Amino acid sequence: MSHPHKIEITGDGSPTIRSGIYDAEYHSKHGAVRESLHVFIEAGLNFLIADQALQEISLLEYGFGTGLNAYYTAEQCEKGPLVRYETLELHPLDAITTDLFAEQLSGSKSHSFNPTLFSDLHRADWEKEVCIHPRFYLSKKKCDFRQYRPAGTYDLVYYDAFGPGTQVDLWTKDIFGPLSEAVKSGGVLVTYCVQGAFRRMLSTLGFECEKLPGPPGKREMLRAVKV
Repeated sequence: MSHPHKIEITGDGSPTIRSGIYDAEYHSKHGAVRESLHVFIEAGLNFLIADQALQEISLLEYGFGTGLNAYYTAEQCEKGPLVRYETLELHPLDAITTDLFAEQLSGSKSHSFNPTLFSDLHRADWEKEVCIHPRFYLSKKKCDFRQYRPAGTYDLVYYDAFGPGTQVDLWTKDIFGPLSEAVKSGGVLVTYCVQGAFRRMLSTLGFECEKLPGPPGKREMLRAVKV
């Protein structure tokens, strides 16, 4: 039986999706675009670029979802370091849903939007590396986070799974133990979750955790740097 997804408009005028599988939103109801830009681009990608003089960034994302994080990363790196972006998603959205999402995003007057870039990300083949533009290579993998074991090493991790209240098993050492071994020294992990037990677990795995001001509507977010 199919579970229809529902598009909802968030506080900054941009859309999110309420999952028909998990009955949870993909983004903050206070602003989908603001959350993506604040947590993942500003606190993650831009912080790493400013902190390290990298010519190439290997990036791993847990939760491709609507593709917003990949979209803004691809847009941001057009003039910066080359990014190899590996993203994991167990339940890829269907083309009808992504087209409706793009239509709503395009209609939002508060944000610029490149529909061709967005479409290229969603239409890219799965299970292979695809050149989206000369400085952004995308590799989408359909898999369960709990079964995934990173094969490469990474400078940056976007952890954008559904929250512990929705899927508590996505925030355990079973996932973050293998992940921690794949993050390079000085590598950065960013996520919206600041739960105390989660931070303590990351600390035991060799990360230095820093709580930062969160996006609108959320007091804090987390940036963790591998020692």
